[in-house]
Amino acid sequence: MKRFDLVSFNEELLQKLKFAGIKLEDYKYCNLYREYCKMLEEGVKRTAIAAILGERYGLSCRQVYNIIKHLESPV
Repeated sequence: MKRFDLVSFNEELLQKLKFAGIKLEDYKYCNLYREYCKMLEEGVKRTAIAAILGERYGLSCRQVYNIIKHLESPV
């Protein structure tokens, strides 16, 4: 299979994702966001969550906040 085949097969989905402002790299942060939601439900403060997840994923607190903000934005 060539890249073209894969892109062509998923062309409509890729167009919709791009139109919605979703980046292809967003998939990398699904687990981070799931952990964020779980910790938030457990009552952990946002600043602590950002510090924990930042350390766990090798990101700064600011990057964690930006990722969460991006994933929570409406489409």
